[in-house]
Amino acid sequence: MSPADGSQESRSPLPAVPGDEPPAGGPPGALTGVRVLDFTWSVLGPTVTRALTSFGAEVIKVEWPKRADPMRTTMYRAGEERKGLDNGPFFHNLNTGKRSLTLDVRSSRGMEIIRRLIGVSDVVIESFSSQVFRSWGLDYDELRRINPRIVYVSASGFGHSGPYETYDTWGPTAQAFNGLTSVSGLPGHPPAGWGWSYMDVAGGAMATVATLAAIHHQVATGEGQYVDVSQVEAGLSLTGPSVLDENAGRERRGGETSPPGNRAATGGSTPVYGYRGEWGAPYGAYPTLGGGHNDYCVICVLTDAEWVALREEMGRPAWALDPSLDTADGRVEQQDALDERIAAWTGSHDKYELMRTLQGAGIRCGAVQSAEDRTEHDPQLAHRGVFPVLDHPSLGEHRFEATPIRMSETDRVTPPSWPLLGRDNEYVLRDLLGMSEEEVRELDRDGLTWPADLPRDVTVSRSLW
Repeated sequence: MSPADGSQESRSPLPAVPGDEPPAGGPPGALTGVRVLDFTWSVLGPTVTRALTSFGAEVIKVEWPKRADPMRTTMYRAGEERKGLDNGPFFHNLNTGKRSLTLDVRSSRGMEIIRRLIGVSDVVIESFSSQVFRSWGLDYDELRRINPRIVYVSASGFGHSGPYETYDTWGPTAQAFNGLTSVSGLPGHPPAGWGWSYMDVAGGAMATVATLAAIHHQVATGEGQYVDVSQVEAGLSLTGPSVLDENAGRERRGGETSPPGNRAATGGSTPVYGYRGEWGAPYGAYPTLGGGHNDYCVICVLTDAEWVALREEMGRPAWALDPSLDTADGRVEQQDALDERIAAWTGSHDKYELMRTLQGAGIRCGAVQSAEDRTEHDPQLAHRGVFPVLDHPSLGEHRFEATPIRMSETDRVTPPSWPLLGRDNEYVLRDLLGMSEEEVRELDRDGLTWPADLPRDVTVSRSLW
C-alpha cells in the first residue's frame, strides 16, 4: 500500500513462510495420482478444485478464451494499466496449482478430445447450470459409459432435479433464497445481507468434502459416484438456529422476527430473537482507536465473574458499580446503555492491546481484522503458513492463500504454478492423449485450441468488477 499522500513507500520483500513450498523429493500428496478434469468457473467450483490441488491432485482447467472464466476479468491490482486474462490476482488465488487447456468443446473435434480425456481422468467437475452438460451429451450415464469409475461432481444453484433446477444463481442470490440474508443485520432494521458471495465459498467447502468422500469410495471400491451439489441447500445447514427459533418461538414472539445483530440475548430497547448459543451481556463489537472500518474489538461477557473482571480493567467507573449490573439478567436489560459506555472506553484503546489485556484477564475478546491485518500481521496465521509468498509469472511475488488443513503423513502444498491460458495444451494433448506434434499444430491452425480471430495476448477493456 502507498501512503495517503501518494508518495512511494519503500517496503522490504515479503518473507516466505518456511515449509509451505512443495518439498523436493518429499512424500506425495494424499491425492497424488488423481486427475481432475475441471469445467468450473466463478468461485463455487474453483474453490473445490483449488483444494484438490493442495492435496496433490492434477487439475486440468478447461476453458475457451472467448468465454473464459469471468473471474479472469475481475479484481485487478490497484493501478493496473494493462488488464489481461492472465494477470488477475483474484483469479489466480482461486486457481493456484491448476493446469490450463484451451479447447473449443462445442466443436465435434473438441468434444471428441474431451471424451478421450474423461477416459483417462478420475474426476469430472463442473459448476454450470444444470442443463449445460446435458446439452453436451455428458450426463452421468454417458460419463459412466465412457469411464465406469468416474466421479462426476456438479455444483449448481439448485441441483439437478426439482422445479427450480434450471434457475441460475450467484452467491448473493443463493444466500437470499436459503435464508442467510434474513439473519444478517442490526436489530430493529431490515436484513443487511452478507455483502460478499459467502455461499460460493461455503458451498465450495461443502462440495469439497463431498468430492473427497466420492474419491475415497472410488479408491476403495473401484466404483464411480455422482455428486449433485445444490448451492442453496448447502446454505440451509447454516440457518438451523433461525429455523429452530422460527418453529419453536413463533408463539413467544407473536410472529415477529428481527436479525440478532451481535447480541446473544434479548433486552435493551430492541428485542432480539434467534438462538445464538451461549448468551451474555455485554456482547458486541466495540469501536477502538483509529476509527477505521476495521477498528473494532469484540467483547463477550458470559458470566458474572467475567463482568467483574471487565469492570476492573475499565478502572471501576462509577456507572459500572451499579448493583443491578452484577447479574446477567440486569446487564441484559441495560444492554443499550452498557454498549454506549463500553464503546466510549474502548474508543481510546488499540484493538490488539485491548484484546491482549482482556484475554489476560480471562475475558473473551478478539480484534476485528482487515485483510491486511490477517495477511501481514497475524502471528497465528503466519505460523501456520496460511499466506505463503509465491512468484507469479505476471504478478511477481505475492501472497497466495493456502488450504487451511494440515495432515500428519502427507501435508498440503501450494504449487507455484497457475493456469495461464493454454499453457498446458501440449502436455495434455501430447503427453496424456498421445497426439503427434503435427496433430497439435493442426488443432491450433484450425482454431480448435485458440480462436483464429483472437490475439494470443488478450487485453480486457472492461473488467467485471
